[in-house]
Amino acid sequence: MTVLAPGGHVDDAHRYVLESRIATGGMGEVWSARDTVLDRAVAVKVLKAEYADDPLFRSRFETEARNAAALHHPGIASVFDYGQGAPGDGSGTPRPYLVMELVDGQPLSALLRPGAPLDPAATQDLLAQAADALGAAHAAGIVHRDVKPANLIVTPDRRIKVTDFGIARAAEGMALTQTGEVMGTPAYISPEQAEGETATAASDVYSLGVVAFECLAGRKPFVADTPVATAIAHVRRPVPELPDTVPADLAAVVRRSLAKSPGDRFPDGTAFARALRSPASYAGSSPATSSDASTPDEDATVVAPVAAPDPDRDPASDVAATRVAPAAPPPAPTPAEPAPTPGSRRTTPWPTIVGIVAVVLALLVAFWLGTRDDDSPSPTDEQTTSGDRSPSQQPSDSPSEQSESPTKSPTRTPSPSPSETESETPTETPTETPTETPTETEAPTVEVDPGAYVGRDHGDVEQELRDLGLEPVPVELDNPGEQPEGTVESVEPSGTLQEGDRVTVSYWGAAAAGQQKDDEGNDEG
Repeated sequence: MTVLAPGGHVDDAHRYVLESRIATGGMGEVWSARDTVLDRAVAVKVLKAEYADDPLFRSRFETEARNAAALHHPGIASVFDYGQGAPGDGSGTPRPYLVMELVDGQPLSALLRPGAPLDPAATQDLLAQAADALGAAHAAGIVHRDVKPANLIVTPDRRIKVTDFGIARAAEGMALTQTGEVMGTPAYISPEQAEGETATAASDVYSLGVVAFECLAGRKPFVADTPVATAIAHVRRPVPELPDTVPADLAAVVRRSLAKSPGDRFPDGTAFARALRSPASYAGSSPATSSDASTPDEDATVVAPVAAPDPDRDPASDVAATRVAPAAPPPAPTPAEPAPTPGSRRTTPWPTIVGIVAVVLALLVAFWLGTRDDDSPSPTDEQTTSGDRSPSQQPSDSPSEQSESPTKSPTRTPSPSPSETESETPTETPTETPTETPTETEAPTVEVDPGAYVGRDHGDVEQELRDLGLEPVPVELDNPGEQPEGTVESVEPSGTLQEGDRVTVSYWGAAAAGQQKDDEGNDEG
């Protein structure tokens, strides 16, 4: 019977005795436990009840657990056992669990701080180890699908252990309300996964490349206000530049790993590891030297269900708004088009003068038409993007709107009359006005990974959350007598939060005097 409490069990045979919760996540909980048969410490991951209710998930999870158990590599946390235990709530649905190697260390996410990049040499060493481990899995035909800092454990001797192999694969095909938690993490998802395509070894390379960027830059390359928008950004937006403190050859390696097309990246973890260890020999040999390595695919179709959508937003509108925004360059290229060749420019300036006069006249006509449209002297943000003006008025005062407006104008008649404009406005404005502006101008958001805080002193955790712009709310829990006083038990909510959001920090209080456990785990005293 599954009883998630210190002294409880996950299996009906009571082989694995739970000791303390290590972390909680979207799929379940991870506990340190004792294998009473082999007398060794293990880690046990118990899945949430909603996953246990899906027979397809249980079947896939068991298959992937077997595959992961076949992997033997010093950089991969070993899988020892898989099973299903009867739930303690009497629901009758078995709870799947996975027994893994208990790694002495902390997740890489606990070492990362916003605005505090890691040393490039240390980053090379750690991520080359992770790439080696992924390469071993790729050689066995296994793709991780959810590479992120929380799944990379750093041991005290600076070794890397990759955890959670196969779990994301088991979740493919589940319902929309669940896929956002298990189909990869939006901040680290590859473009092809965001588009609903099959993940490959190159997908893991991309995700590890995102981790490398975060280590070297002190920030994630793509952040938006919703998980869906963040996933879309991996498809649509170009990769930002790394800081100048990162060696150029190392930056080139990371940039290749972040190519939009899988064929432009390193093919697998082994190739990525070689490049990380010897970036100088890689420089200049990348097949991704063209703009394809970082230029978004503007015509790609993004599958919104890769991440849990905001209940107040329509994922389809996010996709549409982001797709059209970069489709055309900024307006007003007219002066450059009639420019004469250098030879003719030395002969006569008349073509240039005529071009300038034409532009001035066009602007005067545009201003005159604008004053006749309505009482507003200049278009607002919504008027500009919804097509209420003629093409000569499309450019707005802000650079971000200049890049959006030209994408709308091709869908309009070049010179609509005032009556045509008025008739279009009521139907076009709701669907054409982009709601996904944070993908163009990033909103102040914060990523909260509970694995980075559970088990630490609650005072330190609360201060770190304040430094991130969040408002921690401490909640003291009754201590059963086995938990270190003052350590964090959980942090909720987690994931992508807005600055100013409240975060509940639950921590263990002082144990009652004389409180202890009997052999069955019941309180005495």
